[in-house]
Amino acid sequence: MKSVKIYLIGLIILAIAASVFAVLWLTTYFNYANYETNYENLQIQYQTLQSQYNTLESNYTNLETNYGSLQNQYQTLQTQYSSLQSQYSNLNNTYWNILTYLGQFNISDGTLQPDYFEYSWVVVPNGFSGTIYITVSASSPVEIYVLDLQNLIQFAEGYSYQYYLYDQGTYINDNLSVGPGLYVVIAYNPSNITATLLSFTVTTVYTPTS
Repeated sequence: MKSVKIYLIGLIILAIAASVFAVLWLTTYFNYANYETNYENLQIQYQTLQSQYNTLESNYTNLETNYGSLQNQYQTLQTQYSSLQSQYSNLNNTYWNILTYLGQFNISDGTLQPDYFEYSWVVVPNGFSGTIYITVSASSPVEIYVLDLQNLIQFAEGYSYQYYLYDQGTYINDNLSVGPGLYVVIAYNPSNITATLLSFTVTTVYTPTS
């Protein structure tokens, strides 16, 4: 009977030990399963982040390449702009030099023969107005005319003509404002006998109108 009790006690102890072991095993198993799930989730997140990083790195490389290309294009355009600006400045200077040349005339201590004339062309381009300054000094009276091309032909052929300005005398100091066009300033000796000593200066000042 005593041996039966010992046997039963042993069985109970084994059952308790088996239960404790089972509980510990189940707890460990569930913890492992949770850890495994968390690990898999973390691994998925890592792979996602890795993919995003690779995408960002690729985009950065593309942006860096595009930036370098745009920078080169900008520098090329800047060089071209500087070149064009320089060319424009040179052309503008040439343009004004031509205008100045076309609008200037000077005779100092010249001789104007009887019934003869001296003349100066004045060109006023589109987009400008011109102020023509005329100074004449002569030893005998001369006549000053400002004509356009058509009336110059009429004047030279002895037909009737119209003028923008007329003056006469031994000393003349006039100015005239005109719009775009081709003009001629004439100093004419009306005498049929006597030559005259002549100083004849024409200066044109241009003003942009637009």
